[in-house]
Amino acid sequence: MRQAMEDTQLDGMLTVRQVADFLHVSICSVRRWSDRGTLRFYRVGSRGDRRYQREDVLRFLEDSSRYFLPNNPTSKG
Repeated sequence: MRQAMEDTQLDGMLTVRQVADFLHVSICSVRRWSDRGTLRFYRVGSRGDRRYQREDVLRFLEDSSRYFLPNNPTSKG
């Protein structure tokens, strides 16, 4: 039963490749943001693969977009 629950939880999570494709960036960028603590991730499996929750990726995207909005005095544009 426990294994089935873990598999169900993983079904809703994204791989590094999926996050990179969604954000239109490289896998290295996703890993770098994860290592810095900017993008939350979880380690899964015996290899410790990274997995991301969709809500965390969307929150990261929303938080990051504040730096690039034209009305933001800290943006460089």
